[in-house]
Amino acid sequence: MKNLRLLVLLAAGASLILSSCTQAPDAKEDPNADAAYKRSHRPQEYREAQRSNVNY
Repeated sequence: MKNLRLLVLLAAGASLILSSCTQAPDAKEDPNADAAYKRSHRPQEYREAQRSNVNY
């Protein structure tokens, strides 16, 4: 009985993890949505570096 509970718990956890992942839109069908998706998934440090105006 404990093994069944563990299996159900693992299945529920895997389902939640897989459903939380978003897929990128198809670039051929909608280039604007693809670009927006890529911009929103950039690392925070990259966005801050793009915003700063640093003169070397």
